[in-house]
Amino acid sequence: MMRSFFLNGCIASIFYLSLIVIVLINSGNLLASDLSDATELRAKCETEFKTIEVPAKNFGNYYVKQNYKTATDLLKEGKIKLAQSKYQDAIAIYNKYQQLQNDMYKELAKDYISRAETIYNDTAVELVDFIDNDKVSQYFRLANQNVVDAKKASTAGNYKLVIETCRTSKKYSFESYKAAGKAIPDKYKKDVKDNNKELE
Repeated sequence: MMRSFFLNGCIASIFYLSLIVIVLINSGNLLASDLSDATELRAKCETEFKTIEVPAKNFGNYYVKQNYKTATDLLKEGKIKLAQSKYQDAIAIYNKYQQLQNDMYKELAKDYISRAETIYNDTAVELVDFIDNDKVSQYFRLANQNVVDAKKASTAGNYKLVIETCRTSKKYSFESYKAAGKAIPDKYKKDVKDNNKELE
C-alpha cells in the first residue's frame, strides 16, 4: 500500500516536472518567435520609413508632416521596447506605425495625383505649338496615361504605387520640354528633385 502510494507520488512528480519543462520550452520558443517577429517588423518599418521620407518632406501637408514626426517617435519607441526585451510591445508599436504609414501614403497620394495632373495640363498648354512633334506628342500621352493609372491605383488602395506612377507622369511631362528643345521651368525644380528621390 505504502509502496503504491510512493509510486503514485513519483509518477505525479514526474508528470508535473514534464509539464513544467514543456511550458518552459514553449515559452522559450514563444519568446524567440516574438523576438524574430519584432526584429522582422522593425526592419520592414525602418526601410519603409526611409522610402516615405522624401515624399513626406517634399510634398507633405501639415497632417502628413505631423504624422511623420509621430512615426519617427514610434520607431524609436519600438527600438527601446526591443532593447528591453518587451517584444509584444514592440510588435504592437510597429503595427501602429504601419497603420500611420498607410495613412500618410493615402494623404500623399491625393496631392501627388493633383500635382501630376496639373503639371501635365500646364505642360500641354505651354507646349501646344509642338503637338506635331512626334516625341512631344508621345510624352503627352504617356504623362496622361500615368495620371489615369495613378487614379486607378488610388482607388485600389495602392497608395505607394500612386506616388511612383505620378513621378513617372511628371517625368514624361518634363521630357516633353526637352523634346521641344526647351528648359524645364524653375517652378518644377522641387518635382524634378522628388523624381530623383532627393529632398528639396
